[in-house]
Amino acid sequence: MNAQRSGFFTAVVTAGIAASLVLGGCGSHTGTNPAADKVPVSVVAASSKKHADPELKTFTFPDGLISFAYPATWTVRTVLPPAGVPGVEAIVADNAGNDLLSVGNGFTAGCTGGPVSRRVLDQATVPGMTASDGTVPVFGFAAESYGNGNGTAYIMGLTDHRSLEEGGDVASWCNLVPTGNGGLSTRVLFTEPGFLNAGAARAWMATDQYAQLKALLVSLTYA
Repeated sequence: MNAQRSGFFTAVVTAGIAASLVLGGCGSHTGTNPAADKVPVSVVAASSKKHADPELKTFTFPDGLISFAYPATWTVRTVLPPAGVPGVEAIVADNAGNDLLSVGNGFTAGCTGGPVSRRVLDQATVPGMTASDGTVPVFGFAAESYGNGNGTAYIMGLTDHRSLEEGGDVASWCNLVPTGNGGLSTRVLFTEPGFLNAGAARAWMATDQYAQLKALLVSLTYA
């Protein structure tokens, strides 16, 4: 599957309009091509064979404030939001052109969502990022499910530490990190349901693709 994606990342709050920041089944989002807003099945089937650390490039947003390192064989393209909405979205794709990650920068945004059951599969500090409220965002990979029987959604990106609380009645994941120039949103673009079960998700965590996406997210810096 070749999941080319073009469009603005998840919801922003501008001029009093609010929507949820979501990933893979946690809600809805806007975009010029919603049907293509997903990562290919190869994200699950990626080889578990380990290779040497890849050569890296650095992408810096036009405002010069946020940067990240990514494998040199991958590509980054920028997408502008709808008219009247500030910010820029960077879409990261692998060497086959499959969209893997969205990084949105410079927005006035907010999160909404109900209680979920969450299991955290991985987390790590992000030393180069400090939110405007003084907190340090964290990297996380988690599974969330609602009580309505709609299955499990997998979320991976940067978040506030409160989105990594585990339990059966916690607030749903918020992939917005406040920054001095508005906000940063990060999300790996999983297909639905992403993984058949937690075992498949943990198997993917042993692959190069997972390690490279995690390293990219942890490398994010704010000037």
